[in-house]
Amino acid sequence: MYRFVDCMSKSELDDVKELLHQNDLSFDDNVTQTVGIYDNQVMVATGSLDSNVIKMIAVDKNHQGENLTALILSHLMSILNDKGVQKYFLFTTQKSKNFFLNYNFSLVYENESIVMLENKFDTIVERLTRLKNSLILNKGTTAAIVMNCNPVTLGHLYLIEKCSTQNDNVIIFLVEENKSIFPYEIRLDLLKKSTKHLKNVHILPSTPYIISTATFPTYFLKEMSERSSAYMNLDISIFNQYFIPIFSIDFRYVGNEPMDPATNQYNETMKKILKDKLVVIERLRNKQDVVSASLIRKLAKEKKYDIIKLYTPTPTYKFLKSKQGKALFHHE
Repeated sequence: MYRFVDCMSKSELDDVKELLHQNDLSFDDNVTQTVGIYDNQVMVATGSLDSNVIKMIAVDKNHQGENLTALILSHLMSILNDKGVQKYFLFTTQKSKNFFLNYNFSLVYENESIVMLENKFDTIVERLTRLKNSLILNKGTTAAIVMNCNPVTLGHLYLIEKCSTQNDNVIIFLVEENKSIFPYEIRLDLLKKSTKHLKNVHILPSTPYIISTATFPTYFLKEMSERSSAYMNLDISIFNQYFIPIFSIDFRYVGNEPMDPATNQYNETMKKILKDKLVVIERLRNKQDVVSASLIRKLAKEKKYDIIKLYTPTPTYKFLKSKQGKALFHHE
């Protein structure tokens, strides 16, 4: 008789790792829940959730053909449904793709190492088309910028203003999923206030399809370098395949990256995929410092508000000086 187990103990997680290894998959720590199916004392199937992403589904080779993949999948989907999660994603390999396509999933993107699927509720095309229809754009060129703005700096504003003067429309996709200090609503508010003088700038949520848990699979990619380049490839390919045609985007603007190797690699990957649609702008510098959000966060921790004032638009400076802004960095 099969029994479901929430895998939390070391021995249970060791069973999960062993089963993944047997299926040429690697364990990924970025999970919110892992479940296993046991036949007596032997784990015969496993699967995990990372928020609304289903991943690391594996079945014991001696128990193939016993409908265990369907069993683990429906169990994970019922957990999501119980939490009220309507939209979810699934990562798998090429050899398992067709199985999941029969389970009310549709293909978002695939290459030789990644297959990204989504359930058919509010699909990528439906979601992006709805956002596009919310915009009233001018005739002429449309440029896009993807930004985190954690928080908004004069460096961000410099890039946006350059883009605004060179194009008829600018769409900023503000990254929704944020692992850092400033919540999305605050970043959105500061960005709106900082760009209100630019009448051709539109701000949209990035959706789960840009720089999110959903576009960063990890579990069947072995090397860190292979893994990170696969993430980048997936993320930019989705932008190229869906965002560019749906929003009629002519150019994507980025700042060059002299400091951060990962962001620099992301820019290089964009060059390969977007080619002449990518426009790279020299980053704003203040004397020797590149004006970056990480520098502002460091200065905020050090309470160096006089220097922050030189590097940020007024709304960001005022927020960081406010009680709410100080509370993000100092628990007094």
